[in-house]
Amino acid sequence: MDVSSKQKILIVDDEKINVAILTSYLCETYDVITAPTGKEGLELVKKEEPDLILLDVVMPGMDGFDVCRIIKKDYELDFIPVIMLTSLTSRDDHQKGIEVGADDFLKKPADRFELDKKITSLLRIKEQHDSLLTELDKAHKYLDYVGILIAVLDPEYKLIHINKKGADFLGYNRINIMNRNWIDLFVIDSCTRDVKSTYDNLQRGLIEQNEYHEYPLVTKTGKEKLFKWYDSVLTDSKGDVTGILISGEDITEKRKAEIKLMEYASQLERSNELKDLFTDVLRHDLLNPAGLIKSFTEILEETDTDEKQKHLIGNINRSTSKLIDLIEGAARLAKLESIEEVTFVRYDIGSILQDVVNRYSPDIDKKRIKLDKLPDHSYPAMVNPMIEGVFSNLLSNAIKYSPDDSTIEIKIDDLQDKWKFSITDQGDGVPDLEKAKVFERFKRLHKENVRGTGIGLAIVKRIIDLHDEDVGVADNPEGQGSIFWLTLKKA
Repeated sequence: MDVSSKQKILIVDDEKINVAILTSYLCETYDVITAPTGKEGLELVKKEEPDLILLDVVMPGMDGFDVCRIIKKDYELDFIPVIMLTSLTSRDDHQKGIEVGADDFLKKPADRFELDKKITSLLRIKEQHDSLLTELDKAHKYLDYVGILIAVLDPEYKLIHINKKGADFLGYNRINIMNRNWIDLFVIDSCTRDVKSTYDNLQRGLIEQNEYHEYPLVTKTGKEKLFKWYDSVLTDSKGDVTGILISGEDITEKRKAEIKLMEYASQLERSNELKDLFTDVLRHDLLNPAGLIKSFTEILEETDTDEKQKHLIGNINRSTSKLIDLIEGAARLAKLESIEEVTFVRYDIGSILQDVVNRYSPDIDKKRIKLDKLPDHSYPAMVNPMIEGVFSNLLSNAIKYSPDDSTIEIKIDDLQDKWKFSITDQGDGVPDLEKAKVFERFKRLHKENVRGTGIGLAIVKRIIDLHDEDVGVADNPEGQGSIFWLTLKKA
């Protein structure tokens, strides 16, 4: 790769060894520039305009938080991703980084694989951001080129003045359209009543001047052009209305460009769903388990085989199990998001539910939870086998959020052509304002008290959507807790 074609990364860090390590990781792929202080880093940001910044938090003088704040707010530069390098792990430090505009965080010492993934992901987002800005800039330049239509109407809406650009828009010689009624001549029939009402109210002072509105005009060739209008009244020395000044911008092509941009943005969003998902998982949940695994492994290498070492190995195993669960959950949701249709077969959901309950029996017994009204009949339904994941996630959540020695009630009700499954717990419940959010990924409540990803209910929602059925949550009418419910078609 030619040096001039490489993307540029700025490393701001006062520790030479860290700079040397990061440079060795990146120099083959990127053009790397460095600064030992926050002040010098800011100077390079203005001078070099890097594509991405690796920013140390703890530095003498101006720290990384201050540098990031200036870059994001004071400099008003185009989007430049900032990854903060830190040995600080507290929630407050991360919250402060988010508040000053940091795009991601990386714990020191940086892992090469993790560093590469973060940089690649953020640079890809930046490229897409820059591409959208380029398209918007093209639209703006086009509008600058064509200019605007400026005209003056008398109180009866006769045209008494129009600029050359406006006449060109309409395809007329200005002499031929002077003193003719603007609304009758140029406004399409379906809009004449609304336009006349708007201008009547403008002259009466019933609507604000320069209030934005849109309506199309018909050109000499019969072509319709959509204009964005800003209108104001003209008055004489006595304050009497003598006419209306109208200025219109032809937004026909701009509107087409906006539609194309929206379609492009939608396609871009869909193509990046997997990337966004794994980026979210990385930011929200994988960092701490990965850090624990690394830390415990390093300690393990220096300790003898004793009780302490066994304890550390146990911690590693638990962290690894959590990491695997995260990856599997994220991968499953990503796969479900890519599925448009599924096949359905006849299944007894009562039997499926019993298998799920048996799987979670150890967890139920550990918390001394009582299962009430467990269905013991046949409930044939037309479902996809992935429905087992719905029951598994809902029961797992009910167990997780239920206090010890509480009751979980499982019911299947007959709704004529459908079965309604519900699971009631005695946990903390879900506030009304949050009920619509619990099925969105990473919207799980009580994150400070419960370790988890928030992926489970998103998986539930996606599977039920693929079944073209409903799912929801309500308050437990008999006390504290929630009722999660869903419907399925009978076989």
